[in-house]
Formats: sequence, structure tokens, C-alpha cells
Amino acid sequence: MSKVKNVSGGPLDVPLLDRLVEADETVEVPDFQPDHTEEDPLPIVWPPDKWEPVAEPKAKASAKTADDTTGKAM
Repeated sequence: MSKVKNVSGGPLDVPLLDRLVEADETVEVPDFQPDHTEEDPLPIVWPPDKWEPVAEPKAKASAKTADDTTGKAM
């Protein structure tokens, strides 16, 4: 699954999702068509004039690391 953002400037009817996607809305979409197989992958191509890929948010690094001894008395 991937995330895409509607950049068309208006709502888009997406039968694959069985819903209307509003302008600037981000939705999770499948990467392949429902009838694909490992031998015959059928990727879904989201037209770039209507959809923009959205990067997955990166996990935040821990505020403290295992080596952090700041503020600890020795």
C-alpha cells in the first residue's frame, strides 16, 4: 500500500476505493490492481497531474541514546 495526495484541484471519484477523494486529501491506495499475480504484476499508475506520492513519515529518533550520560553523576 502507498499514500497519494489528490493534487487535481477538485474532488475525484475513485471506484477502486469506492469513494470520492476531496482536493488535497491524502489516501492510502493499493500498489497493484486486484487481479494481479506474482507472475503477472499489474501495478496501478496514478496520473501525476491528479495524484502526488506522499512519503511515509520517518520514525522519530529517540531523544536519548544508549551512550547518553548527560546529567548523570559518575
